[in-house]
Amino acid sequence: MKKILVVCAAAMLCCSLANAQEAEDSGRGAGLSVIPRLDLGGLLYTGDGSFCPTLGNTSLYTLFEGNISDNWSFSAANHWVASDACWADGIDEALLSPTAGLYHLNLNGGNMNNFIDWAYISYTPGDFEITVGKQVLLLGGFESEDYDFDVNPLLASSFWNGFPCYQLGATVAYDIPNINTRVALQHANGPLGNTFAFGVNGSYGPFSIKYTALGYKGIDTADPAQILICLGNRLELESLTLTLDYFNRCGDPNFVAQDDYTYAYPTVHGNTLICSMVYDKGGKWDLGLKTAVNAVNPKAPYGYVNANKDNGPRYPGSYYDGTVYTLTNDTVLNQGTVNAGAWFSWYPKEERESLRLQAAAGVNGFNYADGAGSLFLTIGATWNFNFNLW
Repeated sequence: MKKILVVCAAAMLCCSLANAQEAEDSGRGAGLSVIPRLDLGGLLYTGDGSFCPTLGNTSLYTLFEGNISDNWSFSAANHWVASDACWADGIDEALLSPTAGLYHLNLNGGNMNNFIDWAYISYTPGDFEITVGKQVLLLGGFESEDYDFDVNPLLASSFWNGFPCYQLGATVAYDIPNINTRVALQHANGPLGNTFAFGVNGSYGPFSIKYTALGYKGIDTADPAQILICLGNRLELESLTLTLDYFNRCGDPNFVAQDDYTYAYPTVHGNTLICSMVYDKGGKWDLGLKTAVNAVNPKAPYGYVNANKDNGPRYPGSYYDGTVYTLTNDTVLNQGTVNAGAWFSWYPKEERESLRLQAAAGVNGFNYADGAGSLFLTIGATWNFNFNLW
């Protein structure tokens, strides 16, 4: 499936480029954006009072997109550099080895899946749009609309932080005339196995929706079929934007991911609720409040994808029946967590997106059962260098 999609995408792109060059279509145009981001901050763990310096979402992205003709367009985003969550245990270690684990190149180890976020082409005949290539899954929710370099991961949900949302696939969308509504069907292939999704999004006055249903069977034949439903709702009132996203699962593929185990089922049983409020002061500055609640059902079965999966239970408070792990109530991982806080962005230049100064503070991974978690504070800047190529 991957090979077919890549070959089709390449062939369509080459043919389209040739046609566009011959016709010198006035709809042609392309741009390249280079987006470096730098964050500095720290996390203070409430359990033992330890401190961890962090680079937040420090990263380097490039975004290459444009129109080949009136009906053909393309987009590609590369994630060149990613920062590690914490590079040292405490101030002393950070000063002694300031660059140990500070960042990593996504090209290291040939990890092309992380290096290329998406790369696709789209054909738009009338009210239809056909997209082929690596793209965002129809996952729903307004949280996923922001570019990755615009998000503070410490305030994001477990879906944003862990769900493998960029996959090879094909999407067919249709814009229903006169009612500002789009419906879409998608088939994709990746770490989750084959996924099929249906989505509806639209705007109706100040109210917008983004609803999706995504189903997959999983790679292992023993994996049960899953249906991930998301209901995204947004209300825009002049300078104030209110958003509420709901998932019928808790999307953390690393929920039971340790030692030799690659990941548990990517959407474990539970619920996820994401609430945000953003005040935009005329394009000069933004102020936002956000809460992401990841509520886990500890009695649900959890699967695995691992070569050593027959070694027996490896986690305290769990039992293994030869097929799945079941977490019991005394498992330290059996409670939900909350990420919550506030962020502030200031745009000092007239070209709003060219430079942003940002700050965020709140709690991360707060377990509302035992009070464990961390307090955090980050400050930083994001630059956006745009180049018109043709």
